[in-house]
Amino acid sequence: MVHYEFPILGRAYFLGGRASTSVKRVLTQAGVDRETVQRVSVACYEAEMNVVLHARAGHVALDIYTDRVMLHVYDRGPGIADVKLAMTCGWSAASEEARALGFGAGMGLPNIQNQADDMQLTSTVGEGVRLELTFYRRGAGDE
Repeated sequence: MVHYEFPILGRAYFLGGRASTSVKRVLTQAGVDRETVQRVSVACYEAEMNVVLHARAGHVALDIYTDRVMLHVYDRGPGIADVKLAMTCGWSAASEEARALGFGAGMGLPNIQNQADDMQLTSTVGEGVRLELTFYRRGAGDE
């Protein structure tokens, strides 16, 4: 297993995407198959932007195994009061500022769930969100 961590700064819209770009580069350099790299990158970007839009700060932890990739995104922010509602397509808690920048369509969490093979989301109001994602590598047994 190989482990990496990347910080995310809340409200730093101009830095949004930096962690997910780093994750994509690391996965590609590690020889992870293209399909898995794409799925992880999409989910990571969505999760990273949720941190940027809603939290004070957070980080992405990436673990690369021979058969899977684990992505952990943690933030320090307001948390999600109703996780089930937040998983509803089109529901959004984005600020007007975020919406003015083109964010807040309410597809982030559903899109993350669609990309990952397993998703565990836990939240504590007033503390933050913990998102743990598993992506099984395609063709892992063939490598």
